[in-house]
Amino acid sequence: MMKSKFIATAVAATLALTSCEKTDYDVQFDRDTHVKIMSDNSVSTYAVSTCTGNDTSFVVDFGVAMCINVANLPGIDDVRYDEYEFYAMLDGRKVKGFQNLKDQVSKLSQGIIEGNINMQLSGHDDLAVYLLHENMYKAQFFVENGDGQIFELQLKEVY
Repeated sequence: MMKSKFIATAVAATLALTSCEKTDYDVQFDRDTHVKIMSDNSVSTYAVSTCTGNDTSFVVDFGVAMCINVANLPGIDDVRYDEYEFYAMLDGRKVKGFQNLKDQVSKLSQGIIEGNINMQLSGHDDLAVYLLHENMYKAQFFVENGDGQIFELQLKEVY
């Protein structure tokens, strides 16, 4: 009995030690302020004319760019209280929140999408920028803190 408890303890200790190993790259990646894009999103609209029978259905594919570790930037200690602005620059234009999709998605769909993303970001929807698929890799991402300092962020992952 004592021997089996020792073996179980040794196995548990080995698993605990090996599962927590991180390389320097992993640790640095976890601490950097960067952008990840959740890309597998779409809104489908089904529309058939009752008069002509023409099908005008369409699908809008989009990604949600999210700012990761924003509180690691100078001047931002607490995302609940500090002032900052996360945005993308697209063709020389500043894009925030849902601006890039407003013309392609109905207000009802917009509310549902933003509500779901807001829950994933624990109420910090100001950390998300919605981009059409064709704009995901063209955008540059920035955070401006309350002191007016602007930081360019790198896109690290699209999933």
